[in-house]
Amino acid sequence: MHSLQKLSLSLAAAYGAALVALAAVTMHLGLQRLTTAELGVVVSALAMLAVHALAILVLSYRPATSRLLAAALLCWHLGSWLFVYTLLAGVWQLPWHFGRLAPIGGQLLILGWLLLAISPWFGKRA
Repeated sequence: MHSLQKLSLSLAAAYGAALVALAAVTMHLGLQRLTTAELGVVVSALAMLAVHALAILVLSYRPATSRLLAAALLCWHLGSWLFVYTLLAGVWQLPWHFGRLAPIGGQLLILGWLLLAISPWFGKRA
């Protein structure tokens, strides 16, 4: 198993743990403090993290990855961090909130999916 696969598996597991913890915090503390719009932002951020954690998990269990699949994994990791953290930082007033990073994170997530889409046609067979 390659280093990127090992790292991706570990991070996907960490994303899963973060999802459970953030969902619990939101339900126990957030419902009393968040507006409906803010709760929608939190739910959207957690949904994005959940989808991409599962996608990362699936790709990480492949026997070997092509360069396109490796690039997709990297886009999903970086995109998840930028998109999800930026949204949550805005709602929870966390440090280092740079609102302009969310669109970059979203674009990286989209790019990762597009790389996955073309990988069967241009990537090395694994």
